[in-house]
Amino acid sequence: MRNTGPSLAIIGASYLQKPLVLKAREMGFETHVFAWEDGAICKEVADHFYPISITEVDEICDICQRIQPKGIVSIGSDLATVAVNRVAEKLGLIGNSLACTEVTTNKYLMRERLKTGGIPCPGYWLAGKNGSDLEVNPNDFPLIVKPVDRSGSRGISLVKDRSELVDAVLAAREQSFSAQVIIEQFIEGRELSVEAISWQGRHYFLQFTDKETTGAPHFIETAHHQPAELTSGQKDSLARLTRESLDCLGVQNGASHSEFKITESGEIYLIEVGARMGGDCIGSDLVRLSTGYDFVRGVIEVAVGSFEEPVLSQPAHAGIHYVFPQPGTLREVLFASSPQVVHHEIFVEIGDTIVPILDSSQRPAYYIYQGKQRMPYDPDVLRLIIKE
Repeated sequence: MRNTGPSLAIIGASYLQKPLVLKAREMGFETHVFAWEDGAICKEVADHFYPISITEVDEICDICQRIQPKGIVSIGSDLATVAVNRVAEKLGLIGNSLACTEVTTNKYLMRERLKTGGIPCPGYWLAGKNGSDLEVNPNDFPLIVKPVDRSGSRGISLVKDRSELVDAVLAAREQSFSAQVIIEQFIEGRELSVEAISWQGRHYFLQFTDKETTGAPHFIETAHHQPAELTSGQKDSLARLTRESLDCLGVQNGASHSEFKITESGEIYLIEVGARMGGDCIGSDLVRLSTGYDFVRGVIEVAVGSFEEPVLSQPAHAGIHYVFPQPGTLREVLFASSPQVVHHEIFVEIGDTIVPILDSSQRPAYYIYQGKQRMPYDPDVLRLIIKE
């Protein structure tokens, strides 16, 4: 049954956007979802679906001028924020400025802006044609090479010496929408993020997230846990740096996901800021499970101008574990129910080929937990059995 309430435009229709579409419908909005049809799982749950690429901003804007949505929103996608904020500007809706959008969707421009604000970041260079013309000293290695405008570990490589640099730059350039590549100093340390929501330039901190990754060479996330295990001093420093970074980048409204590293000696470096909710169910599920605050509802409230200050009322531990099976043909899926496991999802079917996982889009399954303490990965919870 279609909703007949006020319209809400939603950019993107992947599984990341599904909680947003469902929440909007629950809140009584008539949902208008824009996305390329391939992989658009939200097509089945939206009131209206438009098979238009999220990069076709003018076409999306023309339709929005006709339907007159009360707001426009997306979660978990840097690319979608471009359409959200360009349409918001043309229609007089709530969003972030185009200047903010430019620097928060390009890692090199972000570094340049943060440098002016004195935010502690890794050293960085913009790669030339293939990296061979870059003046890098042997002591600069190891380095991280990545596209300036992608997320989800796509095109990321750890480069240990100059002999690996050219291939890494070319691989990153293939993944970049703009064919630009940034090379950064590699910071050895613990990875975590700060989840926040902003309203008219005021920033509200919701949760700190610990991250686990595969490590080199591609640093694909294997798990996220909330709350992060931090001292009160570390929390204060992270909150201060996040606030300064959001102000420096011009983030005024909506969700943000700021990624940091803490070295063994306690130094804190900002890695990057997303002016959107963290992916991997961090914002859509984990914040609500660990704090009691409905982050997705909050993002919609910002977009339609009815935001209320967050109340964090349900302290708990929550997290997500991704399953990394051996490559091969999927023969069987086994799920063992557990009181702590609140949700799981599998993106492959029996008979599908499981490929080596080189970026986060290839992870075939995950499960989410909530409890009184952090839950370590248990391979028996969700098993993908591969044919030998």
